[in-house]
Amino acid sequence: MIIAEGDTGFIFGGKISDGFYAIKRLRQTSDSHLPLLELRYGVKFLSQLHHPNIISLLGYCDEKEEMIHVYEYANNGSLYDNLHAENHDPIPWKRRLEICISVARALHYLHTGAKFVLIHRDVSSKNILLDDQWTSKLCNFSFCKRGPHSMSRDPISIEIESDIAYTSAFIAPEVAITGRVSHKTDVFSFGVVLFEVLCCRRIFDAELEMHQRFLYRWACKCIENGTIYSIIDPYLKGKIAPQCLKKFLEIAYSCVQFEENKRPTMGEVEVTLELALESQKQAESEMESTNPQGEFMCEEVSLSCTP
Repeated sequence: MIIAEGDTGFIFGGKISDGFYAIKRLRQTSDSHLPLLELRYGVKFLSQLHHPNIISLLGYCDEKEEMIHVYEYANNGSLYDNLHAENHDPIPWKRRLEICISVARALHYLHTGAKFVLIHRDVSSKNILLDDQWTSKLCNFSFCKRGPHSMSRDPISIEIESDIAYTSAFIAPEVAITGRVSHKTDVFSFGVVLFEVLCCRRIFDAELEMHQRFLYRWACKCIENGTIYSIIDPYLKGKIAPQCLKKFLEIAYSCVQFEENKRPTMGEVEVTLELALESQKQAESEMESTNPQGEFMCEEVSLSCTP
């Protein structure tokens, strides 16, 4: 049973002995080194990573013309599908926060939890899977890059391969301009995901006016103009506590700053999102005791963000 199709192959759902698993069969193409690259790096990095919010690689095959990965199965699909597919119910706000926090923990682990920094380089809603408990699973380590020692924060330089199709709307400016990546590259991409989660809009839409095509740029301009509430997911309006929204917007805005040194670390992002969730829970508890049918008014949320 085919459950998804990626850039380099099909993903099948299959039962093996005592469980259901995701089996990715990498296709041979004219760019035959790309499946090999994915197999090599998937095995190299995923086999060394052990974190509840990173997809588990359970086995692989590399024999003759067969290249196969076997992963744990995430039966709620990708975050992208849950946000944008018409046949999915809207994700409640607290669940969206919990998903973001889980991904932040995974990235924090990659950046600080091993001897060397690991830079994912392809953080996107399509590479965030959700299991039956809605637990986030960061996946697709095809472009993962080993950085400096985890105690260092020096950027590393890489050569951008012309035949690798980077998702430009997620990619940090320094990657496109200089080819240099660091742990802050992932922070930028995660910030784009945060805006996608809040607004439930695709990160790039060529049919919109020029200043609205890149979601993160549009959202940042709306934050600076005090009009962000107008572009968030209509389903969420009245459901986000003002202090929660303020914390969420401030950390998302800081993640996508043009200059790397102005972006937070993933540890800082994780803590801020956890505080946002606590603010939401507290506000909901207070409203439940005073006005159970009430809605939060966020139009007048004041942010310290400046252009």
